[in-house]
Amino acid sequence: MRTFGNLLAFSPELWLLGGAIVVFLQARFAPRTSTTTVALVSLVLAFLALATQFKQTITILDGAFLLDGFAIVVQVVLLGAAALCLLAGGADILPGESRAAAEPGYFLLATLGAMLAVSAAEMVSLFLALELLAINLYVLTGLARRGAGGISAGLGYLLLGAASSATLLYGLALIFGLSGETRLPAAGLALAALRGTQPAVLLALCLVLAGFALRMGLLPVRWWTRGFETGVPPRVTMFAVSVGVVAAFAVFARIAASTFAGSHIPYAAVIAAVAALAMTAGNLLAVTQSSVRRLLVYAGIAQAGYALVAFTDLKRAGIAALLIFLTALALTTVCAFATIIAYARAVHSDAIRDLAAMSRTTPGLAVALAVALISLIGLPPVAGFFGKLFVLQAAVDGGFAWLAVVGVLNIVLAALGYGRILRIAFVDPPVFEVATVRLGLSIRTAVALSGAGVVFMGLFLGPLYAAASYARSAILH
Repeated sequence: MRTFGNLLAFSPELWLLGGAIVVFLQARFAPRTSTTTVALVSLVLAFLALATQFKQTITILDGAFLLDGFAIVVQVVLLGAAALCLLAGGADILPGESRAAAEPGYFLLATLGAMLAVSAAEMVSLFLALELLAINLYVLTGLARRGAGGISAGLGYLLLGAASSATLLYGLALIFGLSGETRLPAAGLALAALRGTQPAVLLALCLVLAGFALRMGLLPVRWWTRGFETGVPPRVTMFAVSVGVVAAFAVFARIAASTFAGSHIPYAAVIAAVAALAMTAGNLLAVTQSSVRRLLVYAGIAQAGYALVAFTDLKRAGIAALLIFLTALALTTVCAFATIIAYARAVHSDAIRDLAAMSRTTPGLAVALAVALISLIGLPPVAGFFGKLFVLQAAVDGGFAWLAVVGVLNIVLAALGYGRILRIAFVDPPVFEVATVRLGLSIRTAVALSGAGVVFMGLFLGPLYAAASYARSAILH
């Protein structure tokens, strides 16, 4: 039914909203108590509420939101990534630094925006949900800043985000002008019936893709703002490139599948060109970095390019391949950043050269970092290998074999570039003595769960593949 009664389907989002309110009240009246615990409990309750809605398709507010299999699968990934980010973020505190008690509340609100965005099936609700996610990321960037560099980085991030929102809004407005519809499925049917305005439809695709480019990490502009990589703590960057990027890709997938897949424009060719550029540029920038954190950020551009490869075969296996890849990417990103956060407690540095002899001083963290890097490269038997395998297979099935070749060449480039980190961590002699640091339970749990998830997905892909296939059938019904 399409009634207001279906608003009960928002129970996971209501748990997140309620948790954020409790965190803000706790931060105001009892700032010395743990607000992270409240946030984690809210995420668990949201997941339990979401679990009651599996195998259902619920239309909410006359089509403004659609809780289908696609939205449910992505929301599970978002809740898991957000919980791991909160667990790992508790250790990202420098000596003499205090963490704002209200910070977990903004993480919850950002996750709320991401969950609403992936279930939005109408342009206005979609844009508002994305803005809820973006605004809370801006707040986190400024609230958790470190030093004067964080101020300029936060301001630059805000300005670039505003430009991204304006471009996306322009693209959505053009779709509305061409179709006369704000609901995505209806707009797709209207665009499929158009014959004489193909340049305008192509322009709309380019504007929407450009608007999402920053949100999906396709362009390095976001990180060129001087001081972002040092002025903003890794916990915020980790959340942005896991929860934020997964949500952006999921939303773009719904728009592309509902609106452009049935049109008469060469949308796949446009996306393939951007994917090839992002993969190559991201890897070339990553292998030249001297900081592990910056390497991971630029590697994220390459990973975003791989995710775009799945869009070349939207009508068949592309959606399932995208979801498998995004799940692997979220776990890999959290594992890599959590490991660096933990090791930085011992060496007070994220320079690649300071990883020397990491395997002897902190063998558990060295293994976790190796798992994350192997997954980023795309080597077996971990999750990243199968994620890349499926998206490259989608490119071949979609008639873009040349793009699959570019993807394979980038895997070789990444192996050569990221392999030096493994050599430094496992082979090179220590540069200095690493003091023993007792890590808290939360950061150890985050590293263990994310690392185990990356390995488990690679060894037992069946459940994830079944979930991705279920989501694909829901969005392409």
